[in-house]
Amino acid sequence: MSQAGWDGWEATLHEQIRQNGRLFFQLAVGVLRDATAAEDACQQAFLLAWQERDRIHSHATLKAWLAKTVVRASLQMLRRDEAERRKIETHMQLARQAGVADGYVAPPGSEEELREAVVAAMAELPDLTRMVVAMRVLQGLPGNEVKDLLGCSAVEVSRHLHRGLEHLRQALRREEKS
Repeated sequence: MSQAGWDGWEATLHEQIRQNGRLFFQLAVGVLRDATAAEDACQQAFLLAWQERDRIHSHATLKAWLAKTVVRASLQMLRRDEAERRKIETHMQLARQAGVADGYVAPPGSEEELREAVVAAMAELPDLTRMVVAMRVLQGLPGNEVKDLLGCSAVEVSRHLHRGLEHLRQALRREEKS
């Protein structure tokens, strides 16, 4: 694209933002229910429009493209936030199951540390033990289903679960002391 083409496209983008910025913002707020996050989603969409300017051939469709992109960015932010929230809840559940977090109220910022400690402790487990702990504790599957999925006996599932939780308890206690 020539410099004149770039300048024209930039002017078109600025004009769309000026004319429809409130609409884009309202779309994002409608999805996210948070003004600050909505501003971020709009900024992401505008940046993407600038990055994709060679692919957006029709200036007439820019408004629709921006609206769709704002909604898509907002939904991605929601999914990312929900996934992070679920991940923290899952790791806290695993810590409680391991007996480390019972009655424990984490100080601000320490949930991330606990999550990292649980992930590190899980990584230390042998594969079969890690799978049993993940299936039984994190996924909440019944022991018989885990037994069938892994092709082992109920006693083996119980033994791996006990060993895995004990390892996690010890690893998290070590982490708590350090």
